[in-house]
Amino acid sequence: MKISKVRSIYFSPTGTSKKIVEAIAVGCQEGAVAEQSNLTYPTSFDTLECKADELVIIGVPVYAGRVAPLAVERLQTIKGNGAAAVLVVLYGNREFEDALVELQDLAKEIGFQPVAGSAFIGEHSFSTMNLPIADGRPDDDDLRMAKAFGAKIAGHLTGMTGDSFEPLAVPGNVPYKDGMGALPFSPSFNVGMCTGCGFCIETCPSGAISLEGELQVDTELCIFCCACVKSCPEGAVTVEAPPLKEKMVWLHENCNKRKEPQLFF
Repeated sequence: MKISKVRSIYFSPTGTSKKIVEAIAVGCQEGAVAEQSNLTYPTSFDTLECKADELVIIGVPVYAGRVAPLAVERLQTIKGNGAAAVLVVLYGNREFEDALVELQDLAKEIGFQPVAGSAFIGEHSFSTMNLPIADGRPDDDDLRMAKAFGAKIAGHLTGMTGDSFEPLAVPGNVPYKDGMGALPFSPSFNVGMCTGCGFCIETCPSGAISLEGELQVDTELCIFCCACVKSCPEGAVTVEAPPLKEKMVWLHENCNKRKEPQLFF
């Protein structure tokens, strides 16, 4: 299979999925043109149609063992047109459960041919300085593995055609487990510390934050990715809801053993 273009498609509010997808793309390129399609923000992409001779790397975060719902919504606007796809899920060192098989089903539904899959670890969106959860992941070792994974995929595709792709087997259950669903709360803003810089508004993938006199959050739109928490230079955005603080402690205490990426061909 001659690859005309390596395309990266990702939904990545805190940047972890983007890092892995970009590293895989570097390994895959083999002289092919590279292009990125960022699905994170509602104004950052147009309707996308891929071509059959492209290799497309699709990266999404895992929310409670499932693909992030907003990522699913935005991926459904894409037409794969038979392009080969590398599937990537990023999870916060707990479990990825049904996310990878869900992403595979979605990729097929929108017209891609999955040829490889992977589950990498990214710093958990609930991770803080006091309660780190997979702090600093993906790290240099993860990125090296991602690049080598990309190179192996490129080699695997040499001499193959779309008719010779074997079905990809990835772990997960169908029907999928129940996802996280909407949460009845959102991050908290310390108005006294806020300088009105607008970073939280710019980094919110769902457009849930507005500044009208003071910062306001639409709880129904908030997906609790914590991009606003991690991007605030003043530390004015925090997680204060007791159920989530309890979850942060549990994750810190029970998900601190390093997990390694899993690769599937």
